[in-house]
Amino acid sequence: MWLGRVEDSRAAPYRQVPGDSAVTMEEPDIVDRPAVARRRLFGLQYLRAVAATGVVLFHATEAAGAPWRIGSRGIDLFFVLSGFLMIAITDGGARPWPFFKDRLLRIAPLYWIVTTALIMVAVVGLAPYMTLDPVRILTSFAFIPYGDLTAGRIILPILPVGWTLNAEMLFYTLFALILVLPRYRMLVLTCIICGLVTLGFLCGPTGAGAAWTQPILLEFVAGGWVGMAWVRPERRRRIFLFLLPALCVWTALPVGRVGAMVTLILAAVLFFEARGAGIPKWRPLLLLGDASYSIYLWQIFPLQFVFVLGQRLNVPPAILAIIASLAAIGGGILAYLLLERPLLALFHRQRTRHGITIPAGP
Repeated sequence: MWLGRVEDSRAAPYRQVPGDSAVTMEEPDIVDRPAVARRRLFGLQYLRAVAATGVVLFHATEAAGAPWRIGSRGIDLFFVLSGFLMIAITDGGARPWPFFKDRLLRIAPLYWIVTTALIMVAVVGLAPYMTLDPVRILTSFAFIPYGDLTAGRIILPILPVGWTLNAEMLFYTLFALILVLPRYRMLVLTCIICGLVTLGFLCGPTGAGAAWTQPILLEFVAGGWVGMAWVRPERRRRIFLFLLPALCVWTALPVGRVGAMVTLILAAVLFFEARGAGIPKWRPLLLLGDASYSIYLWQIFPLQFVFVLGQRLNVPPAILAIIASLAAIGGGILAYLLLERPLLALFHRQRTRHGITIPAGP
């Protein structure tokens, strides 16, 4: 049995997580109900590290001409984690604006900085492939998808990996809105997101409508129900009696098989977290988890630099993929230490409560 839930040490708009680290989370405190003992959920941080690393490897191998598609599944893991943690850090006293304000302060500043850096690169002529459409720039900063969805391609903002942040902000907005409800929040959220996905199937919308009705949004729902099972152990059996058949049906939909798989991975990690002393602390993997948001956002710069330089020097693509991956991961860790962590300290007092941010994959 899983024991515990994210603890709130003060009356708060939503649950507090001490020491929110830069990108991801400084592991939330867990209360083991019988023992009233606290421990940290290192396993979730490790999942984030694996997801971010996988995404970088996918992009590096894709640029080399042989994409390692399993790595792209880090996106799905990020979304499921996000659904879980938004449930885990909120309670009945949560309020929409404090929650949304905290999410915005946690996600937006670094994303805006990286987007601005990419625009400046394009302005000086180092990214001739990029079109600086003023509307596209504004919608990128506003987390609004812009353009047509053709040939099954994802609508991309100025910073290409930001398409998942558009999905994250949609989820945060919907989640903030359902916080006005006294009960049945997760059920209402499930109906809303399932309704959006159904609308996408029936109407085939384009532009923002296509981006906001993607089947991948169901991964937030799956993670949310795992979160409900975590925080409501007395209802855990009934939740899983509903969730497991739903996952089976879900596998018939696009991304459903992957979504179901990563949901079960999350459930397995939480199972081990609840046993004994939980999952042990391993600093290298923990650092990767802390830096995962920076790795995710900044990866485009080292990846492109290494491949452009390597191709001029006739370096074999396989070697380039390895070097580029190491450069992206190392550069992301450096960006976390030098930029993201100081930014978190700067905004620390402005944030309503320390939340847990789940960066989406690219």
